[in-house]
Amino acid sequence: MKNVVVTIAVLLVTAGAGMAQTDTSYLTVKSAAHQKYGLDPSRALADRVTQTPEDVLKKFREAGMSPTEHIITDEERKKIDSAFSLLPPLHKRVLKERLKSISFLDNMPNTALTSSFNYEEKYNLYHITFRAGILKETVSQWLTWKENTGFDTAHSPLRIHVEGGQMNALVYVLLHETTHVVDGSLGIASKREGKLLDPSSAPDFAAGIWEQKGLNVLLPQLRDTLLQQIIYRTGKRLPIDSAIAVYQALQKKPFVSLYGSCARSEDLAEYVTVYHMTHMLKQPFKIVVTKDNKKIFEYAPMQSVIVQERLGQMKYFYERS
Repeated sequence: MKNVVVTIAVLLVTAGAGMAQTDTSYLTVKSAAHQKYGLDPSRALADRVTQTPEDVLKKFREAGMSPTEHIITDEERKKIDSAFSLLPPLHKRVLKERLKSISFLDNMPNTALTSSFNYEEKYNLYHITFRAGILKETVSQWLTWKENTGFDTAHSPLRIHVEGGQMNALVYVLLHETTHVVDGSLGIASKREGKLLDPSSAPDFAAGIWEQKGLNVLLPQLRDTLLQQIIYRTGKRLPIDSAIAVYQALQKKPFVSLYGSCARSEDLAEYVTVYHMTHMLKQPFKIVVTKDNKKIFEYAPMQSVIVQERLGQMKYFYERS
């Protein structure tokens, strides 16, 4: 997610329709990329923890930030193993051949950064950098922090809490970030000309929701004046007194979260993540607004009829292992 105040910064690398094929040219390009960058598809995903690439660190330094490499403990490694084991089948298959490495940083300003280190090439490989602090947080804690950063809470008794369960926050964040890798490899929600897609018959998740001319341009009937003002679109916090009105506007849309409404790539990543957390891992996902610690509003997106209209597209992530 890409807001500097909040969440998961994503370098979205996606692909062009019609480029995926199982012929020898595709296999040759894939094999060459694996050999060139040292990606071993047989290596366990959880064992791909490495140091953060220099170009990623450079981006932070140029922005005046100084994150440092985090040394993974044995306890944290177990959390990483668990998070990878819980991914959908399609994610595991794609990551096996597309995820070069992951790393963890202390004092990282955002939660995660997914990037392709061979962006200019046809067959992209990926690295994901995580803020190490999430290894010490639960999903509920992290989501609550994230949601509150979108609002100015000064001089107001209102607060936002997200009931997301007690699993480690990495489970949610890894799901979200690796969905970007799957999207970039299969072209499910976002496409870029000149890229080699993995062989698939991926559904067009953006159809009927997003205009083709831009990554974050909604079809006219789905646009909302209030939702256009959220932090993920403007970089500015809304007064928390407007929170209930904001979530009531979200209730009328097919998105599972405010962040999912900001761009087609985030729409897919959030929907897949919340679906997997609630339907497969049996975790809660409910947004609650309180006043003086008393509940005055709640919304469970996955119980929305409008949101549920897209559930059928989730089968794709589980039928292709």
